[in-house]
Amino acid sequence: MKRIILYTGKGGVGKTTVAAATGLLAARKGYKTLVMSTDPAHSLRDAFNIELGPEPKEIRPNLYAQEIDVYYSVEKYWGKLTEYLQSLLSWMKVDEILTQEFSVLPGMEEVASFLWVNQHFRSGFYDVIVVDSAPTGETLRLLSLPDIARWWIVKVFPIERKVVKVIRPAVRVVTDMPLPEEKTYDAIEDLFQKLDSIHKTFSDPEISSIRLVLNLEKMVIKETQRAYTYLNLYGYPVDSVVINRTIPGDLKHPFFENWSKSQQDYREEVENLFSPIPVFEAPLFSGEVMGVEALEEFASVLFKEEDPVRIFFKGRPYEIVKNQGLYELHIKLPFASKEEIRLFQTGDELTIQVENQRRTMFLPKFLARLSVKRAYFQDGVLRISFKGKEKKLKEHQ
Repeated sequence: MKRIILYTGKGGVGKTTVAAATGLLAARKGYKTLVMSTDPAHSLRDAFNIELGPEPKEIRPNLYAQEIDVYYSVEKYWGKLTEYLQSLLSWMKVDEILTQEFSVLPGMEEVASFLWVNQHFRSGFYDVIVVDSAPTGETLRLLSLPDIARWWIVKVFPIERKVVKVIRPAVRVVTDMPLPEEKTYDAIEDLFQKLDSIHKTFSDPEISSIRLVLNLEKMVIKETQRAYTYLNLYGYPVDSVVINRTIPGDLKHPFFENWSKSQQDYREEVENLFSPIPVFEAPLFSGEVMGVEALEEFASVLFKEEDPVRIFFKGRPYEIVKNQGLYELHIKLPFASKEEIRLFQTGDELTIQVENQRRTMFLPKFLARLSVKRAYFQDGVLRISFKGKEKKLKEHQ
């Protein structure tokens, strides 16, 4: 069984430590394991206390590590696209150094992370890929990219490609401005198709697990709740929660008394909020968790006798059921409220928005020919009923 495990959470909660420790324990149990860092502020090398590069490096038996480098990845995956962007910027008389900088478009680092995961998973070389992700917001943007890419390749890309093909001869008559060639469009199409494939991999609960790392603080717990809601919205499986840096119960000191009491209250809250998802816990260590020995000790405390590669929870974030003659799409949105949810239907597209996060779903054919009759939110589940054959443009709240 090939596995992908992605750790996410608010910045500073200890995702890198948890990811590195998971990788070490998995390797010790005999899995050929790769630990990847997709966070631009790389600290994986600090956790392992070893230099890492843009390609996987074997650092122990069965254990490899890699830190994503955006410029290296752009050259590897976007050669044709950046070649065109650089020619266009040069035509615009942009300074050569700035041309190199501007040819790295916003979001390329996030996309590169996906492409590396996809390449490693498809190669079959590793049994387990552990991803130390960027903080929650960046991770959610990363995980929403396949949906955005699918929309572009279905709705916009074919039209743009045809238009450029038609106007290219006319443009060449009046200006020497470079236009994308067919090879550029081929490269972009290949990129979008890979992203679509990655979405299928990350949303498959038999392959991928997303694990939420948090500290017992109110703001951190709130952000973790939001992340869990959005991950359900995008259809990604969450199999566990990791509480990091809890104050040991035998630590008796007035300075820690209130802090310890607060953590006890928050821990009960986390258990209730995320039930039935299992919760793992690691205490606050007396020193920095750096180097192999410290990480192995951390892993043994966190997972105890558990296999860190195991799938700890399976649950479907959405399903289609038939209720009283109507098809219903049920989407789990835990911690969301009715006031935060907006639902738009345009033909075969269904757009769901929770606060500032939006996802467009292409409906199955048998639902695409129907229109939304009503939508209501109850017990953390958005229930959307479909009826009739007439398509309408509506907003539902």
